[in-house]
Amino acid sequence: MEVILKHITKSFSGTKALDDVELHLKGGEINCLVGENGAGKSTVIKVLAGAHMPDSGEIRIDGQVTVLRNPRESQMNKIAVIHQELLLVPEVSVAENIFLGDWPKGKTRFLDRKGMNERASGILARIGANINPRSIVSSLSTGEQQLVEIAKALSKDIKVLILDEPTASLSEVDANNLLRIVKELKNQGIAVLYVSHRLEEVFAIADKITVFRDGKYIGCVPGQDATKDEIVKMMVGREAGNIEVRHRVKQKGKKVLEVKHLTSRGMFKDISFDLYEGEVVGLAGLVGAGRTEIVRALYGADAYDSGEILVNGERRNFHHPADAIREGISLVPEDRKTQGLVLGQSVEHNIQLGILKKISSYGMVQRKQGRAVVEDYRNKLRIKTVSVETDVNSLSGGNQQKVVLARSLAMDPRILFLDEPTRGVDVGAREEIHKLIDEAVKNRLAVLLVSSDILELLALSDRIVVLREGQIAGKFNDHKVSKEEVIKLAAN
Repeated sequence: MEVILKHITKSFSGTKALDDVELHLKGGEINCLVGENGAGKSTVIKVLAGAHMPDSGEIRIDGQVTVLRNPRESQMNKIAVIHQELLLVPEVSVAENIFLGDWPKGKTRFLDRKGMNERASGILARIGANINPRSIVSSLSTGEQQLVEIAKALSKDIKVLILDEPTASLSEVDANNLLRIVKELKNQGIAVLYVSHRLEEVFAIADKITVFRDGKYIGCVPGQDATKDEIVKMMVGREAGNIEVRHRVKQKGKKVLEVKHLTSRGMFKDISFDLYEGEVVGLAGLVGAGRTEIVRALYGADAYDSGEILVNGERRNFHHPADAIREGISLVPEDRKTQGLVLGQSVEHNIQLGILKKISSYGMVQRKQGRAVVEDYRNKLRIKTVSVETDVNSLSGGNQQKVVLARSLAMDPRILFLDEPTRGVDVGAREEIHKLIDEAVKNRLAVLLVSSDILELLALSDRIVVLREGQIAGKFNDHKVSKEEVIKLAAN
């Protein structure tokens, strides 16, 4: 099967999200689509999914001009999209999710559960997934749920599979397994459009690499001939280097946070470390090691069973995030959509949420003062939006992440918890966020950083605490520690 997009244009509120772009998908081939946040990747996915109709241009499927007016027509043309946020029903079985909306019936016209489970097993075996079709989806890991989504797509005999940032929430092991499956699907003749910010993944699987920038088609190069420098330059319009190592703290400031023997049954045990102003402490570990759970407990979002939290030398019991905020602690959470944003509200409203008292007088928000703060962070973080009054839901994932970060920084905290701050963020935006972290630390902010990107942790952290299965496996104070040493300790 062959899908060709030519001269596709799509505008929203007068702003072109896609400007004369093209894209070529072919059976038995992996085309990796890359570009900065706001480049148009999500929009072109929605065009192929039938969620958006282009203003102009044409879509040809096997040579025939085709109009995809809605998702149903996209599915009828054997196109499936697996979005960054998985669309599974958590409280039913794997098999029921795979055949959702098309459950097989037996001779009695009742649900043929046995037949459904057998068919689900066959599809899962096709991608090498060792998952029991009777398992409840909520009991599966994120990586396993991702495979269920792929199996769900394959149940409809698809010819084109579109994957949007599929490894963003996966461990390295699960990510490598997914890449193996994608290559296997290619060998089975499926056309794959793979969208990712992780260039190392792109180079590992791409037959072709297509680059968008600012809604425009920049070019398409063979995967085997492309270099990282070439692709990054096409993406951002300039050269981009490796992660820059921030200036290390030479002398510790005041101890602002001390954690003693923190324990939450089934989550983490006997966690102890401290944090000083003007430094970054990184939390490293595999998925499930307890990093996010520790941060949430420190922030008052989740309860813990025993241990102590001291802020500026004083013992504190945070029963709610509001308690932590009053002590000058702010959090950029791991899941921006469910924990970090008020979807349906404007960029301005979301950034101002943490500073309403600061910009209010006699209970009334001072609009001019509030707008000035928002515009300042919009410019600092290069948040791409037509207006700060734009619904935050319409922004790309990376720009949504910048809004969450802007709100936390606008609160002028003394301690900042960052949980995967650059997940799903493009190369250029990642550099900007790193510079903002460095600038904040120079101004004596204390940062606790969780990241699955070991190189990011090594570049930004003054010290690294390595977690394994909910316990501290070791600590590194030496800036010369290698990625391999951290991974070895985390995985053991």
